[in-house]
Amino acid sequence: MERITASLLHLERELTAHAQGAKQVFLRNSDTPTNVTQVAYGVFTKADYCELHTHPTMEECFFFLKGEGVYVVDDQTIPLNHGVFVRIPAGVPHRLEATGDDPLEYVYFGVATN
Repeated sequence: MERITASLLHLERELTAHAQGAKQVFLRNSDTPTNVTQVAYGVFTKADYCELHTHPTMEECFFFLKGEGVYVVDDQTIPLNHGVFVRIPAGVPHRLEATGDDPLEYVYFGVATN
């Protein structure tokens, strides 16, 4: 049966694909027949960052819950705090960095475009 529920209490923490911060994955591509690549809860602590990169065939969406940070998306610098949503279209360069003393917490969705 496809995954229909998950809890942070029971999900293992793992390193993000960028070797910075941690995540707990609610849903992976292998859990669903859709184009969703991943749905996860993530945490970056102060000075954690992911390098400037692109995903040619994946769109990403982030909803920030707590903390402070900066998202550079193409030529925009977006300040991050509670309640900010950021959509990154496929192929657009982007870089995430935590800047505050408290952890930067977010929910992430990835969707394959091809």
